[in-house]
Amino acid sequence: MTVTIVIFAAIALLVILFRTVHGDAAAVGGVDDLPHSTEAIDLPAFLNLVDPAEEIFLRANLTPKVFREVQRERLLATVEYVRRAAKNAGVLVRLGEAVSTEADPEASRLGRELATAAMRLRALALLALCFLYMRIALPDLHLSLLQVPTRYEYLIEEVVRLATFKRLVQAKRIVKTL
Repeated sequence: MTVTIVIFAAIALLVILFRTVHGDAAAVGGVDDLPHSTEAIDLPAFLNLVDPAEEIFLRANLTPKVFREVQRERLLATVEYVRRAAKNAGVLVRLGEAVSTEADPEASRLGRELATAAMRLRALALLALCFLYMRIALPDLHLSLLQVPTRYEYLIEEVVRLATFKRLVQAKRIVKTL
């Protein structure tokens, strides 16, 4: 059993590293491309799904059978949010890389910071997907995923800083697409 878990963890780590470095996002030329390249995430709903207190509340107020059914649906919804966060982070890595090559040193710095934050979130999200699938298979397994929406929120703030620096009028509209 322990050997199986170690092998699964090693394979998951290799997949995460490969997907983090290579990604699957198309090239993004600028912040204006984000609405067409990203999928919106309802951050308050995402935070609610990963809130340990919410799980404790549901466990205390539902029968075990109903709790397992509800929890499975919540986990599947969380998988979708984490998948979107990983995809959007991949797009933001490409955006950060594109901006980091600009001649303006401040824009270049902001681009590097955005790319770094996006790579970290992407790695965390891909790892979280592995844990989510384990929780779907083993519902009594307790793992906290609160860092994913928290880091996603930070990534949105990085995009806002970049959009503000670029003096983009549509910054609020762009952020809504994330």
